[in-house]
Amino acid sequence: MPPRETSIGILSAAVSRLEKNPMPNLFGEGPERSMFEDLAGEFVFPLNMVMANLWLFSPIVSRILEQTPSSNALVRTTTALTMFDAGIKSNVIPPTARATVNFRLHPAHTVEEVVNIVRNTIMDEQVVLSVVSAFDPLPVSPYDVENFGYQTLKHTICDVFSAAPVGPGVCVGNTDSRHFVNLTDSIYRFNPIVMKPEDLSRFHGVNERISKEGFEAVVQFYYQLIQNSDSEKVPGTHHIPEEL
Repeated sequence: MPPRETSIGILSAAVSRLEKNPMPNLFGEGPERSMFEDLAGEFVFPLNMVMANLWLFSPIVSRILEQTPSSNALVRTTTALTMFDAGIKSNVIPPTARATVNFRLHPAHTVEEVVNIVRNTIMDEQVVLSVVSAFDPLPVSPYDVENFGYQTLKHTICDVFSAAPVGPGVCVGNTDSRHFVNLTDSIYRFNPIVMKPEDLSRFHGVNERISKEGFEAVVQFYYQLIQNSDSEKVPGTHHIPEEL
């Protein structure tokens, strides 16, 4: 005599609504807009014109960024159903079901705002929400021309990666850098490895690795970063070092 709805069905419907209704697009409310504006000159026409005039084209750019997982993570709080637990036997109706959903918060979101959106999306009092672990995003670190940390990092990237274009952006993965908030307001997350499209699916997955060339670049980068940090002045015009 099974009921019309089981705990599995109720919870499945709830998490399905979360997947079908992603968090709002927040393009322009974090540093991702500055990234495109700073790098506008690296694009060819007409993209350079689009990136330099995001006051007009930001709705179009934000919609394009939504189309792939890697760029979608730049413009919104991401939603990922990571665990589902229910049932003990094939002929026993489970009294409860539990799901774990992971959210990577956009810099413009807070934990409270995300929880409220989740509650309003699920709209089912039978589903009990609880926050397992959470913290609000850190304040956006300064990236102006007078900031020693950002400019030193920028010059080091150019030293090691052949004057590559550099701009502020969003780190789409969680790091331990939040433990430094009591020490400085300039906290930067940068991975000195050239990633290829096929590498993205390896994050926390099968065959996660970096190349030998990538490992060498990491060593060069941190060596050069330490050298460049040994200064009392904000780096000026970039120059290529004579030797790494």
